[in-house]
This record gives sequence, C-alpha cells and structure tokens, in this order.
Amino acid sequence: MTEVPRVQVRAVDLDGEAAVANYDSLHRYELGIDFSRTPDEIVEALNGIFQEAVNTGRWCRRGTGAHQLATGTAGEAAPHPRDDLP
Repeated sequence: MTEVPRVQVRAVDLDGEAAVANYDSLHRYELGIDFSRTPDEIVEALNGIFQEAVNTGRWCRRGTGAHQLATGTAGEAAPHPRDDLP
C-alpha cells in the first residue's frame, strides 16, 4: 500500500524574502505562508508554486494524459457519461 503524503500548512516569518515557501517530497508537502505580505503577493506566490508543480508534472490528476505518462499506465480512458448525448 502506498503511503499518503502528509500535508502541513504553517504561518511563518520569511524575513521579507518571499510570500510563501514550500517543501515537496514523496512523503510530505509543507507550505509556509508569510502573512505579513499583502494578500495579492500571497495569491501570486501560491499561483506560481502550484502552477510550477503542475507544469513540471510533479502534480497531476489521475486519468489525464500527464498522469498516464508519469505512471506508465497509458490506456484508453472510459468514455465520458455525457458523450452519448445528442
């Protein structure tokens, strides 16, 4: 059975260097948010971290081509339930 990664989010002081910081491994994901930064800076930094994780293939959804390539389980997906609508 595969171990589910542990997720932890914390409020941290990043000394003005960044709005957010993260650590991502097979066993844990840690996200630190410096709430002394503006909400817009935090949102922009979160978007950047999450988009980079998706773009690099570290994060993907099951059933998508990216997941199938990453896991080597490429196969034909089941048809979408709405595919048979007129």
